[in-house]
Amino acid sequence: MDRYVVVPGAIALLFAAGGIAALRTGWVFPWLRARVHRTGLHGRGQLLMAAAFAVQALAPFSDERALRSGLGIASVLALLAGLVLMVLGQRPRHER
Repeated sequence: MDRYVVVPGAIALLFAAGGIAALRTGWVFPWLRARVHRTGLHGRGQLLMAAAFAVQALAPFSDERALRSGLGIASVLALLAGLVLMVLGQRPRHER
């Protein structure tokens, strides 16, 4: 298989496993434990990024060029949205 299919697929699996673990149990990767304050928000961001990487892995199999371009743009926007959610999950809660 080509690397442009395998690498995004492997990253998608890694993000999906981390996102499911963060949502179900509150567990995050060891190198993120000191920074993540809201595991639910962080897990949702990881799942969104996993979906975006999965779309990137599957987009080359489309026959239409316009569909491939649309999937590429959608995956980049989903990656940015997932990144925003993950960053917001690293900010502490503001309690009044």
